[in-house]
Amino acid sequence: MLFTLFKSFAPLVVLLAGPGMCAGADRDCERCLEVRLRHEVNSYSSRVGDRVQGVLIAPFRVDGFDRVAAGARVWGEVAEVRRVGVGFVRETAALTLRFTELETGPGVRMAIGSRVVTIDNARERVDGDGRIRGIRSTNTPGFRASGLLTSFAAVDPIALAFSTAAFATLLRFSEPEIRLQAGTELLLELREPLPLAPLPPPLLGLPAPVPAALLERLPYRTQTAERRVESDITNLIFAGEPAAIERAFLAAGWQMPEALSAATRYRTLRAMAENQEYKEAPMSLLLLDGEAPVQSWAKALNTFAKRHHLRVYATKERWLDRPVFTAAATQDVSINFSRGRELFTHLIDEQIDRERSKVVSDLLFTGCIDAVGLEPRRWVPETVFNATGQNLVTDRQAAVLVFNSCSGARQFDEAVAEAPGPHRGNRVARIARQTVLTFRNDIYRGSLWYQGASIVTQGLRHYRRSRSALRPVVGPTITGRTAKSPQVAGDPATWAPPAVELTFRAGMMVFSNSSIGAEGLRIAHPHRPNETLTLRAANRVAPGFAVGGGVTVNQFRWYSHELSFGYQRGEFRMDLEGLTRIAEQRSGFLTRQFSYNGLVHLRPRESRWRPYIAAGPVLQLVQLTGAPFTKARGLFRFGLNNVGMFRAAYGFGNVPPLEGGGIFQTGLQVGGGVRYRVSRHWTVRLDYRNTCSPRPDLLRKSLEPQIMPERLERGRVAQQRVGLGIAFTF
Repeated sequence: MLFTLFKSFAPLVVLLAGPGMCAGADRDCERCLEVRLRHEVNSYSSRVGDRVQGVLIAPFRVDGFDRVAAGARVWGEVAEVRRVGVGFVRETAALTLRFTELETGPGVRMAIGSRVVTIDNARERVDGDGRIRGIRSTNTPGFRASGLLTSFAAVDPIALAFSTAAFATLLRFSEPEIRLQAGTELLLELREPLPLAPLPPPLLGLPAPVPAALLERLPYRTQTAERRVESDITNLIFAGEPAAIERAFLAAGWQMPEALSAATRYRTLRAMAENQEYKEAPMSLLLLDGEAPVQSWAKALNTFAKRHHLRVYATKERWLDRPVFTAAATQDVSINFSRGRELFTHLIDEQIDRERSKVVSDLLFTGCIDAVGLEPRRWVPETVFNATGQNLVTDRQAAVLVFNSCSGARQFDEAVAEAPGPHRGNRVARIARQTVLTFRNDIYRGSLWYQGASIVTQGLRHYRRSRSALRPVVGPTITGRTAKSPQVAGDPATWAPPAVELTFRAGMMVFSNSSIGAEGLRIAHPHRPNETLTLRAANRVAPGFAVGGGVTVNQFRWYSHELSFGYQRGEFRMDLEGLTRIAEQRSGFLTRQFSYNGLVHLRPRESRWRPYIAAGPVLQLVQLTGAPFTKARGLFRFGLNNVGMFRAAYGFGNVPPLEGGGIFQTGLQVGGGVRYRVSRHWTVRLDYRNTCSPRPDLLRKSLEPQIMPERLERGRVAQQRVGLGIAFTF
C-alpha cells in the first residue's frame, strides 16, 4: 500500500533526468540510492545487529528511467559500533551500517549489497569500506587554538587560569559520539546492478508550459546588498500560496534561518570553531531586482560547514491562479578563507542544478506538489561567477513546482522505532569523557612545538585550497563586467548589539596611600652569636604600569560578564632603619591578576555610549621581579606541557619571595568605566579598577625566624588601575 501511494506522486518527470539530478558532488552514479533514516542510530547506545530502516527520497534511476520509486523502503542492520565512552580506549567513534534489502514493489523485497558512500551535510566522514568515522573532539579549530594559547599561558598560573576560564566560557567541548537522527540522509552505493524493468512514466508533468513572456519577465540574478555584486542564479519557480510553501518546507525538514545579530554572529563563531551544528544559522542578504527574499530556508545536519539553503523572492506574476515566486538554491559544502575579500565564507557546490534537484526531491516527498517540470531559459548564461568568486555552472533551466494547500504533508522525520538509548551519556559521563580526552591529547600533542606545527600545517593547507578555490570576482557577469558600487558606510542604527568583546588595554598603576607596612627584624651576628642587630624595614609601593586583556560576554541587555588578565607592575621600596650607609632598596613589585567582574550598564546594549560600574573577585600572584623563570622539568618537558607548567608554577608559589617566589592572594575589585563603539566591530574603552587585597607578607615568608611580631605594623595595598583599551566586537 505504501509503495502504491508513493508511486503516484514521488517519481520525477522524465525531463528531470538531466545531468546532476542527485544532490551532492559524489551522487552522480548509476548505482546510488538516496536514503533517509526512519529512526535514530548512534554510537553510544546502538548495538551490533540492531535493525535499521530507511526510505528512498528520490527515484532510483538507470539509463534515464525510474526503476524504483521514491517512498520505497530499505532494510539493514548495524554491522559495527565503536563508541568513545569515557575515552580511555579511543578518541573517535565509528559506525558501520549494512543495508541488505530493498523494496522493489508492494510487498516485494530484493536482496542487495551496498555500502554507505556519504552522509548529507555531516561532519563525519565515510571511508572506502563504508565505515562512518566520527570527529576527534580535540581536533576542532577552537580546541586547537585554545590549546596553543594555553600552552603559552601555562608558564604563569594566573594566565593559565584566565585562558582556561575564557575558552571554557566562549567555546564548548565538541561531542565525539556519532548520532544519526531520524531524517538523516545517506547515499548508498549498490555493489551490483539490479535487474529491474523501467517503471511507467510519472504523471506529475505541468498542465501547460509556463508562458515564455512570464519567464522572461522574471529576474534571475541576485546581488549583494551593499556592493551590488552579482551572485547566485535563480533555478526554481514556485506557483502557490506562501503559507503552503512554508508548510511544505517545514514538512521536508528545512528550517528558517535566524536574523543576523550579535547573538547569532557569536553562535556562528562557536559553531565554526567547535565543528558543531547550527541549523538556524543566519544567511547573508542577497537581493533580487532590488528586493529582499520573502522566505529563506536551510537544511543542515550536525555541522555549520555544510547545508542546503535557498532564498525565495516574490514576483508580481500569477499563473494557474496562484502567485508566482522564484528562488535561488545552492549547497554549502565547506568553509574557506577568501583571499580576495579577506573573510571566511562558505564554498558551494558549483554545479547548482544538483541543489535544484535536491529541493524538488524533498518537496515531492511531502506530497505538497501537484505538478513539476523543467522550463528552458536560453537567455541565462551557462557559466558565471558568484559574489565570492566561485564559478557557477547550470543547464539554464528552472524547475517549476505547483503547490497544493499542503494540509496533510508527509513529515521528513517520521520515525518507525524509538531511539536505541541516550546518544552521549549523562553530565557526569560527559565531564569524565572531556577530562580523559583532554588528558590524552596533552600526552600525545600537548607540547607547544606539536601544536604550533599543527597550526602551520592546517594554515598552509587552507591557503592552498583558498588559492585555487576562491579569487576576487573578475567576471563574466550578465553585463560582462563586475557590477560594483562604492562601499557605503554602515549606519550605527543598523549595527547589531555586541555579543562578545575581546579587549586589549594599557594604562598606569597607582598605589595611593599604599604600603606593605613595617616589620622588625632581629639578625644574629654570624661570628658572635650573643650579639644581635635590630632593624626596621619600612616598605612602600610606588606607581607603575599595567597591561592586560579580557573577554566580555554581553549576554543580557543591561548586564555583562567579564574575565580579565592583568600584568601590573609598581616599584617596591624597602627602607632599612638601624644601619648607616645603606640606601633605600628597590625592586619591581609585580602583580598578575585573574578577575571576574559583573558589569552593570547605565545604558542598554544597543547604545554606542555605555557607562558602567563593575565589581567582582580577584585571584592574584604577587612577586618581586627578581624571581627566576620556572620551567617544567623531567617527564613534563615531553608531553604533559600544561600539567608540568602548572606544577612548576604551584611550586613557585611555595618559594619564599626574597628567593624568587611569590604569594597567591584573593581580593575584591570594584570600579567602572565607559565604552564607545567606534564602528561595527571596534569599541574604545576607558576603565578604572581598584583592587583591595590582604597585605603580602614578603619579608615574613622569607625571614620567619628573624621577624619580631611585636614590631609588626600592618599596611594596606590598594591597586588602582586606569587604562585605555580597544576591543574587537562581534
